[in-house]
Amino acid sequence: MKHIAFAAALGVVAALTSCVSRQVVVEAESQRDSLATVVSEKDSLINAVFADINAISENLALIKSRENLISVAGEAEGGRRPVQEINNDIAAIDRLLQENKSKIASLQRSAALLRKANLRIDGLEKMIADMNTQLAEKSGEVEQLRENLAQMGIKVENLSQEVAVRSAEVENLSGEKIELQNQLNTVYYIVGPEKELRDAQIINKQGFIGRTLTVGKNGNLDSFTSADSRLLSEIPVGQKKAVVVTPHPEDSYELVTGADKVVEKLLITDPVRFWESSKVLIISYK
Repeated sequence: MKHIAFAAALGVVAALTSCVSRQVVVEAESQRDSLATVVSEKDSLINAVFADINAISENLALIKSRENLISVAGEAEGGRRPVQEINNDIAAIDRLLQENKSKIASLQRSAALLRKANLRIDGLEKMIADMNTQLAEKSGEVEQLRENLAQMGIKVENLSQEVAVRSAEVENLSGEKIELQNQLNTVYYIVGPEKELRDAQIINKQGFIGRTLTVGKNGNLDSFTSADSRLLSEIPVGQKKAVVVTPHPEDSYELVTGADKVVEKLLITDPVRFWESSKVLIISYK
């Protein structure tokens, strides 16, 4: 009877031991799974931290590249770039700065979670602080670039206005120059009967024997024909006994006479010399 009771007791102990062992195994497995989850989460956080750091570093390199484009184009001789291109670079820098701001905020959240998990990465918090400082500096530089670009726009507008004023002045001067040249090259001529010209006091007759014709005192040019000396090469006459009253070098013109001794025209062979002594030409005939 005692043997039977002892055997029963051993069975109960064995059953209890088996139950306790299974419970220990289950708890151990649960702890292992939890630990694995924690390790995985920490690994993910660390990976996210380094991914954000790499992205921020790449963005800073891109920002530096854009800044170099702007500064080199502004300093190099003949390296002027269109304002729109500079605006595009500034906008690109601004986008990269905003992206870095978002990445730094993500780093700060990751750092807080790592601290909560009693895990610290050496220098991470200092790195985040330095990145925030760089972000603030770059943001200030972008604002300065915008201000400089605005000032450049004002200068360009002022220069454009000044150029417009100078162009108008040059145009006016050109018009005045042309007008002056036209005036300097304006000449007057008249072909008429001697009696009518004397009656109008355009010419005078002086002397007693072999009286000669001279230019009269009447300065009115209303009855004269005006012309441009640069374009006037000949003057039709169509009269006999035609003479040139005004003083012009004889070798600077020619009176072309036909077979019937009619002076058909006056041909100007040297316009410059012809008009040097007088801008007025009077041809008289009987």
